[in-house]
Amino acid sequence: MKNLLTLLLISCFFSSTAQSFTIQNNYLSTSGSSSDYEFAESTYLDALSNGTLFWSIVFDSIPQGWEFSNCFPVCYPAGVLNGTLNITQGDSYFLNGHFYPNNIAGEGKMIMEIDDGNGTVEQVTWYGVAGSVGIINSYVNTNQKEIKFIYNLNGQLVNEFTPNQFYVVTYNDGSFGKIFVTQ
Repeated sequence: MKNLLTLLLISCFFSSTAQSFTIQNNYLSTSGSSSDYEFAESTYLDALSNGTLFWSIVFDSIPQGWEFSNCFPVCYPAGVLNGTLNITQGDSYFLNGHFYPNNIAGEGKMIMEIDDGNGTVEQVTWYGVAGSVGIINSYVNTNQKEIKFIYNLNGQLVNEFTPNQFYVVTYNDGSFGKIFVTQ
């Protein structure tokens, strides 16, 4: 009887603290031209139980003049930073982040935190880059990854390498690296 009671208490504890949702991809990157109206990237939230989620944008670092918004699953206008969503076990919910560069080249990040109020808290990060970069992969050894974007040490997006300089590069697989270009 004592063992049964202990097992029941442990079962109730784990039931009350079980994760109520999962996010399919917590880090998303997207890019486009600064002249694009918008660029966006999507993932899904999978409901593991019924409940209400509370979401908020907890961090953003975007260039002055940019705007951002999200769809979860309703698309909100730029400037809405929090809301709620009722979820049903077994359903998936569209989760999307939009960047509006407004003809301004640069890069930005926004982080959304999603909380079920019962201990499950997840963050989703969107990273966006706007620019018209003519990447010159011929400067890079063919055994290295393909370059997506090039930044000078001031953090500015550049179109080409200048000899005898260091650059930070973003590769197509989302990783970053530092290179020194010689003549």
